[in-house]
Amino acid sequence: MKQNYFFVVVFVFLFITCKTKDNSTVNRPTNKFKKERKNQNPDKDAIWTPEQAARHQKILEKIATSASNSLSRSITSNSYANGKLKGNWKNRGPKNMPGAFKFAEMLDGTDIIYGVTHNHYVSEYNSKSYIFKGTVYNPEKGSGGDDFELLTANWPNRYQNLFAIQLNNTVRLIAHIENGPLYFSDDDGQTWVRSNGLPNTLKSSIVNRQDSHVLYVTDNRKVYYSTDFGQNFAELKDFGASENSFLYTPRYSIQPEANTVYLARAGKFYTLNESKTDFELQGTYSPSHGGSKFSIGGDKRVLYVTQNKNYWVSTDNGVNWTEKFPKGNWYGDRTGKMSAGKFFAAHPENPDISIGGYAQPIISFDKLDNALSTTSGWGRYQNGTNLSANDYYNRIRFNYHPDFQASHFFYNSSGNLFSARCSDGGIFVSYKEWLDFPDEGTAFNNNGYENAHYININVLHTINPLIYRKNLFTGANNPNHIYYSTQDQGSGSIIEDTNEEVLDFYQSIGGDGPPIDSYDGEHAWKWQREGKKVFAPVKVYSNTGNFQSIGRINSQFSNENAVSFTKNSVMGWVQTYIDRDESGKRMWVLSRDLKRVTWNNDQLTSHVIDKGSNHVAALAQANTNPDRIYMLQDAKVFISNDRGNTFDEGTETPFSKTDEAWARGDIGSGIVLPNNDNWILFCGPSKNEVGTILSKDGGQTWSDVTGLFPSGIDVQTSGLVASVDSKFIFAGTDIGPYAFDVEEETWYSIAEGVGFFNTMDVDYISETNTVRFASWGSGILDFAIEQTSLGVNDSEIANSFILYPNPSKDFIYLKVNPLLDNELSISIFTIDGKEVPSTKNEAFENNIRKIDVSNLAKGIYILKIQNGTGAITSKKVIIE
Repeated sequence: MKQNYFFVVVFVFLFITCKTKDNSTVNRPTNKFKKERKNQNPDKDAIWTPEQAARHQKILEKIATSASNSLSRSITSNSYANGKLKGNWKNRGPKNMPGAFKFAEMLDGTDIIYGVTHNHYVSEYNSKSYIFKGTVYNPEKGSGGDDFELLTANWPNRYQNLFAIQLNNTVRLIAHIENGPLYFSDDDGQTWVRSNGLPNTLKSSIVNRQDSHVLYVTDNRKVYYSTDFGQNFAELKDFGASENSFLYTPRYSIQPEANTVYLARAGKFYTLNESKTDFELQGTYSPSHGGSKFSIGGDKRVLYVTQNKNYWVSTDNGVNWTEKFPKGNWYGDRTGKMSAGKFFAAHPENPDISIGGYAQPIISFDKLDNALSTTSGWGRYQNGTNLSANDYYNRIRFNYHPDFQASHFFYNSSGNLFSARCSDGGIFVSYKEWLDFPDEGTAFNNNGYENAHYININVLHTINPLIYRKNLFTGANNPNHIYYSTQDQGSGSIIEDTNEEVLDFYQSIGGDGPPIDSYDGEHAWKWQREGKKVFAPVKVYSNTGNFQSIGRINSQFSNENAVSFTKNSVMGWVQTYIDRDESGKRMWVLSRDLKRVTWNNDQLTSHVIDKGSNHVAALAQANTNPDRIYMLQDAKVFISNDRGNTFDEGTETPFSKTDEAWARGDIGSGIVLPNNDNWILFCGPSKNEVGTILSKDGGQTWSDVTGLFPSGIDVQTSGLVASVDSKFIFAGTDIGPYAFDVEEETWYSIAEGVGFFNTMDVDYISETNTVRFASWGSGILDFAIEQTSLGVNDSEIANSFILYPNPSKDFIYLKVNPLLDNELSISIFTIDGKEVPSTKNEAFENNIRKIDVSNLAKGIYILKIQNGTGAITSKKVIIE
């Protein structure tokens, strides 16, 4: 429940008695949906531009820390804002969700595998990826898998390549940033050192394991090398002009002449000469081509070059080449080209064999003359949410939505060869797909873990869902009633048989989770992602007050109670804003027009405001006078005094209007301080270096308070919430979480100790004084603020007040901790924030206060308890 004003709080403890599992299953996509998916996600395969990569390295240099960076820790205590803000971080999950991986790397001679996450949409979310470390299942040992650990929470980037090298007793990781530099780490990714002697933008990199681990990199014009494992580089060759280039060397010593260094460049194929001083032209495979999905595979016996589903094969070490045309498999459609993914994988012992594919696995036994595939076992697209939990985890282990991104061949510690297919649904390994690949239409043998064709090795315990923007909310009846919608991994909510500390993952809705959100935790809204349709709100809880799963909530939305709009968005995902005062009545869609939808007397009506040309970046609503709305658009702030019916002509701000493009729409947030309607804060993108503006006179004038807060494209902000005492504002950005000290008017990063993550939504649970962040790739993270003003610890505060009976009719009793009793004042508010005049309370006995509520009408009220330093806590009161 996104409550930013200090008096609205819910404090009800419920036992969870309802399963989230229900029968609202999503079956495999229809043919129409399959056809659409081919043309969707235009930048899914995009990588960082050199400018993005350089900008992000500067950000990390500015704010990154070398502190411990594991998000897997259950609790981490931190102090920020020069000690004025303290709190505990906890990752709430959801766990047991297979992650989206771009590619993998092995530490040779071990079962240790490193997975680099995919985190789609480089431009839409300024997406960062992460490096995970785990083990691969070893059938001889009967162990491995399901133990992935996040290494780089404090150092997110997007990665072109990753190498793991054993140096004496140390493992060196060498990371190549997409269109960026090289770094190395000797402490499992806690600290990173930038390599010397290289340009800022690099395109391809390799390590020659058969020649003392010499590294080679290219920026498309020059080739550089390092003989000290990536610390220092020297120039080897300058070609004089920039052309799309890719370096390659065989990985294993069993491959003939595995120390050979190959270079494909603008359709020409080279090898490094024996003296290692120059590259010798071997042959030409293509007149020219682009640089997308460009790679080399195989060895001297059979060499492959791939570029964006184009393939060339050589059997004479690169002199002569033949173009090949292998077919893919799109859910049974075999007419399209095969995808090779980021890296092409050829069998190291028999390079006639290669693997690829996207929606279903492809294998070739004859140098890509023929490409075999079967849909069976892979055709179910994230459905089956009505399965038992055990069957459900087996399904995602073996048959989850793949979308393969890269394929590899590796050896485990026992010397057994296996394939590793990195996908949107986890890392699938196989020890036998090339030995026992089934015929078309025949199912894989995935009946048992040990003998399965494919094993998903990161199903259990991992936390890396891609949660959509404005798709997190908390139920009003319990802070642990958490709801979320994700990319490709459905929608979920808490399920029974969990301890409520870390959410287990079990889809109530398959596929892409639909956009559903709530502000008050009682009324949920649903809309179409591009803003073309909005549904009337439904109740989060049943009529009897029972918990409902996200699937059950979704089933209540009706097309009969919906309004449609003409698309007016440059983006594929628009923001929304739910009325803070009447959350079950009104919601806005923030496209290039401001679209308001109102639910009243069982009727849904709409109202459109057309002011600027860019997206509406943010709204903010006053608390004392909720009819007053502030709108940020085109670097101006427009004000409405009639709940959005009309707006003035706007006030100029320190922001500078951005140049919007697809996936670069303005995404910002605004907030009015809970105890001061004249105090308004906006965060949002700007063409200049301004990221945050503040007004303290009701929007008449604005000042730049950016400070350490990000700016430009990195300031995309998906939520602002205020602490219960109005001392801090919390922001979630595409760089990470921040806190604004209201008194100092200063921003502080609060990522240290928990890691940087792309924030997609921010929630505030006032009864536990917790800020909840939803992320793109790192789960749902809670920051529980410590109370420091009373001189007592968290557990004492939590147990300081006992309220009974509740519900009540005439009197309620409040048992108070003796340490606090003499300092308290008690007041009661209606659920919409209006104070009830002079409710009588008096001392009763043994630190118990007796409160007369006989004059209150039936309904829900908020009991607020304060001492001299401000609000301490609140409790929900039900009057019968």
